[in-house]
Amino acid sequence: MNIRFDDFNWMLGQDAAKDAAAPAKDGAAPAKDAPAGNATAGATPQKPGGGFGDMSFIIMMVVILVIFFFFMRRSQKRQADEQEKMVLALKPGQRVMLHSGLYGKVDKVDSENREVRLLVDDQKNVTLTYNILAINKVINEEVQPVKKD
Repeated sequence: MNIRFDDFNWMLGQDAAKDAAAPAKDGAAPAKDAPAGNATAGATPQKPGGGFGDMSFIIMMVVILVIFFFFMRRSQKRQADEQEKMVLALKPGQRVMLHSGLYGKVDKVDSENREVRLLVDDQKNVTLTYNILAINKVINEEVQPVKKD
């Protein structure tokens, strides 16, 4: 079964145009519905707004995405600056909470390696070493002495 594109012209509404342009079977001239002076009678009408209708939508979307990216980046930069300021102000004895939810007291801050040692359990003297960026927030600002046995 061979299907040609011409078989689907009725879907596109092109049968009427083909029938109007075809000569009549009895030899008479085809009927003309268009006025004689109209040269664009068979042409498709243009969309209002010129040829940039689709392009203006794309440009508008790109502008919106650029603005959205700018505000997102600015917010992330501000949060990173606040985190860095908090981390640089850490002192031994401050109580902190990590991103994982673990609480502890700062025992030692190693700024060079960007590590912090936390005292998790005072009675058993359990300390854990983490990257400085693992600290979510400082629970209390006052410095409490760290007991070392």
